[in-house]
Amino acid sequence: MAKFLTKAAIGVFLGVLFTLSIGIFSALTTKGRYQFESEYPGIGHERLSTVFTHGRIKMQFLGYNAAEKITISKQFYGIFLRYGSHYLVLAKEQDTAEKKQSLTARSFYIIESADKAAYISDQRGVFITKDNQLLNLNSVLLGKPLNG
Repeated sequence: MAKFLTKAAIGVFLGVLFTLSIGIFSALTTKGRYQFESEYPGIGHERLSTVFTHGRIKMQFLGYNAAEKITISKQFYGIFLRYGSHYLVLAKEQDTAEKKQSLTARSFYIIESADKAAYISDQRGVFITKDNQLLNLNSVLLGKPLNG
């Protein structure tokens, strides 16, 4: 029985190691830039810019009100694993207005087709507006890949 458990543990370890290796290799060979946007009629819009550079990620999120003034600004700096169109991110999140920083983990998909792209995440949640209304954030942001 002990021999079986040892072999099972080795198999699980090798499987995890293989999976991590694929994610790391794919991330190290990834270089790209994207810009995504989403509209909220009568309320405003949001813009997410991402830069992937050989395993490192930089994201900037800007939320605008209907008068085109920035109401929220966040920066993310970190590392990522990539599995096809699925990205797993571990990053430092900085609220640029209040200078608060925290460690965050994110998971999302980027689907690219010709000159269009879509950012898909189920970790979006809600935003509370200044008049205390809940705004459900869109799980899909549309955009495009950028050159450079």
